[in-house]
Amino acid sequence: MKLTMVELAKHAQCGVGTLYGRVPNKESLLVCLHERFLDSGLASSARMFSRCQDAAFEIRVRELCSMMVDLLSAHRGVTRAITNYLFTRPSEENSASVAAFRLNATAGFKQAAAFLAEAVDRKIHPRPQVACEFDLLAAHDVAQSRVVFGDRSGLQIHYSKKALKARLTALVLAYLRHDFSTGSKPR
Repeated sequence: MKLTMVELAKHAQCGVGTLYGRVPNKESLLVCLHERFLDSGLASSARMFSRCQDAAFEIRVRELCSMMVDLLSAHRGVTRAITNYLFTRPSEENSASVAAFRLNATAGFKQAAAFLAEAVDRKIHPRPQVACEFDLLAAHDVAQSRVVFGDRSGLQIHYSKKALKARLTALVLAYLRHDFSTGSKPR
């Protein structure tokens, strides 16, 4: 991370000693920010799950994809910092932090997948939880790539938030409607 503790203290309008009294280093601060981000995501998820409990499958997918894009947009900087941190540090140096990040992220994906799996046609997917976890991870990776890091592909593909939400919804629906047992095309 290029930002220094002195710069962070200045931005927080406190002394460097005060900042160090709360967090020993930037990585610890990032862990705290990540926890807040996850708490925000889990709270948003819980509200959406409650609101959409009786909704049709397509509405559940649309709402989940919309929430995903909105959360990533609202927390773009934290998400970028966390992702860069996880991919640029040796695993032995930060194994406890990496394990905590992964455990929390996994719990969120499992909750969202369970919410979708309740409504998946079990004739098409005998293991809907696994199918939903894979599909949501793929959709999240696309959303994170587009929202947090922008167009790094060189393809010059730019989507508005509304268009990205619609495309992610279509992606998730196509995969979860595909009958892998027979190889048939989506319904």
